[in-house]
Amino acid sequence: MKKNCLNCGKEIYVKPSHFERKKYCSRKCKGEYQSKNPIAFEHLKTQKIVHCDYCGNELLRKPSVLKKTKNVFCNQGCKSKYQSKYKDELFASLRKEKITIECIECSKSFEVIPSRLSSVKYCSKECLGKANGRRAKELLQNRVMVLCSNCPTIIFKKPSELSDHNFCSIECMSDFYVKTSMFAGENSGTWRGGDIDYYGPNWREQRRKARKRDNYTCQDCGITEEEYGRQLSVHHIIPFRQFNGDWKKANRLSNLISLCEYPCHRKRHSKMVDDIV
Repeated sequence: MKKNCLNCGKEIYVKPSHFERKKYCSRKCKGEYQSKNPIAFEHLKTQKIVHCDYCGNELLRKPSVLKKTKNVFCNQGCKSKYQSKYKDELFASLRKEKITIECIECSKSFEVIPSRLSSVKYCSKECLGKANGRRAKELLQNRVMVLCSNCPTIIFKKPSELSDHNFCSIECMSDFYVKTSMFAGENSGTWRGGDIDYYGPNWREQRRKARKRDNYTCQDCGITEEEYGRQLSVHHIIPFRQFNGDWKKANRLSNLISLCEYPCHRKRHSKMVDDIV
């Protein structure tokens, strides 16, 4: 069905069921018409006239807003002044009666609110600290006193943590392992039969050629022999051991690379690439 917009007169199509209630072609037209004819919509307003509880000014408030609050104010300033004036009456219901209990550390009486009755046991942080210190000493009594295996430092450990070697720090543990070679050589999980001292009759010549080819520069970090202060090491890319004594193939220049001894050469060996050259 056809119908004209009540605001702009534009012809619009509406469903028969919407003929009576649809009056505008758009929301813009509806807003414009309501702005031009405010009196026609007075009956639709639900706001009620109320007065500010502090200054008495007349206000308009929706019923839904009035249901949520007992007091009505025209602004935040009036609300603050009202609360300051009647604070004793307003906040009396919020004040909870406190219960007197006794501090379990110093036996001093103090007050707490009912909701904290089960959690508060001490009257101050000082009493709490004293109690914690006493509990710590009691826990230490369950530990065993031992000496560090590397230095004369006394340490306390749980019986379940005791071992053949006990250390006060990681530094002491590392120092002890280095001194005793506990995980070195045959004791190491990476042990592969010891060093190879002889790399064949052409090793020295191939070593010189490799360093010259690499311009006497470490191929990992870029430091030169002049900067390093000593000759660079020459590393077998494929480990010499894997050639089963065939030194000609093992010492080919394509299998050799120049590296500074520390850290680059060490890093390569730490990755299980080869034995120390």
